[in-house]
Amino acid sequence: MFKNTAKALIFLIVGATMLSSCYKEPNFSMTPEISFASITKDMRLDQFTGARKDSIIVSINFKDGDGDLGYNTEEIGSIIPRTDYNFVIKSLRSKNGKFTEFKPEETLSGFFPRLKTDDKIGPIEGKLSYRIQIETAFWPFKKDTVKFEIYIKDRAGNVSNTTETDPVIIKEF
Repeated sequence: MFKNTAKALIFLIVGATMLSSCYKEPNFSMTPEISFASITKDMRLDQFTGARKDSIIVSINFKDGDGDLGYNTEEIGSIIPRTDYNFVIKSLRSKNGKFTEFKPEETLSGFFPRLKTDDKIGPIEGKLSYRIQIETAFWPFKKDTVKFEIYIKDRAGNVSNTTETDPVIIKEF
């Protein structure tokens, strides 16, 4: 009986060791790395004013070596300045077939939440989607073709590379 239990225990320990050694943690840079994934747009109505809004969802792929991406609500409210955004967007609009920077009245940049909530240091990768609401009443151009340059920042202040979205038409109606 003891001999069978000892064999089973040894088999279990060896099996667990073999399985745990199969996973190799990725080795990403401590500076975030992003790439463009997708952009979608739909028209929404403001629930209070009835005004039309273009709602654009930009998705990016990300990798970060220590996983310190995003802020929680308390950090946004008290620790960091309200304009030190971690999802930074630069608007580009097409004029005569060439894209040039355009600064809307309201910033399109903002904050995204913590992507790891356990506070453990380690690599993280995935897809991050960010919604851009454009009040079409305040956008000065009809049927405007725009695209966006995007970068993100981690909590240590490391700035990712910049990626560019595909063009999208806003204020179509």
